Amino acid sequence: MAEVNFCPSHPVGETDDSLETIRVELLNDVTRRNSVSDVKQKMSRTFSYRRKEVVQGSLSAGEFKARWPALFQISEINAEFQRITTLQLETTFMAELDNLAPQLASIFQKKGGICGQKLVQHVQIIQEATSDVEDRRVAVLKGLCLYLGEDDESLIREYMDIDGNSILSDLQMYAMGIYAINKEGGRNGHYDDVGIFVEGVIIMDNIRSPAQACAAMLGVIYALNLAYPKDLRRYYEFIQKVLMKLDGEKLSPKVLGLKNKLGGQ
Repeated sequence: MAEVNFCPSHPVGETDDSLETIRVELLNDVTRRNSVSDVKQKMSRTFSYRRKEVVQGSLSAGEFKARWPALFQISEINAEFQRITTLQLETTFMAELDNLAPQLASIFQKKGGICGQKLVQHVQIIQEATSDVEDRRVAVLKGLCLYLGEDDESLIREYMDIDGNSILSDLQMYAMGIYAINKEGGRNGHYDDVGIFVEGVIIMDNIRSPAQACAAMLGVIYALNLAYPKDLRRYYEFIQKVLMKLDGEKLSPKVLGLKNKLGGQ
């Protein structure tokens, strides 16, 4: 998936043992106030050690989070993605998404059939001048899923008036994804919590918005070297190869067709 630093060598003078010592220190650092600078420096220093664990693939997502809790916050997922690809994650994701939004809305608007009918609500949000920017971004991302023949509800699994145990039970049914819990009595799109789960385990929560979670989800996939979920493989292919411009030489027919239409707009 276009990893520049898939499994780099340890820094000069470092060994598995010395980096394991730093990893243990990090477990304490993440519980301390005013430790952001220390955490950032040590996470960068232990990158090669962490990647070695990821590539060996012997840990579940929950086990990996227990060993590296500092990784599962927005700032560090962004940093890890940049260490792997050299590309800034969230800033690139949002800038490119906003840039493509008008063209994508125009393409979505021309889609016919049942898919076109489903796209109408997303196009309205994208084109409505008073739409919140975060709502507009989610509408573009969900529209992408539909246009590429996938289920937009698979991208962000929304829950309303449901207790935590029921949510966790439902998430067990899926390999990974984003969840959003709607505020009780609140208007649609306002959430009590937005987070990311992998293998039934919530690994990130209290994310600012579903759009930010979509960017972070890509970072999690790269950080943990996960395969894209089958039911959203075209969506993620577009995000990786067209939106983020990572390893875009070979595209599936549907993604290539959409890319060509964007080029012709």
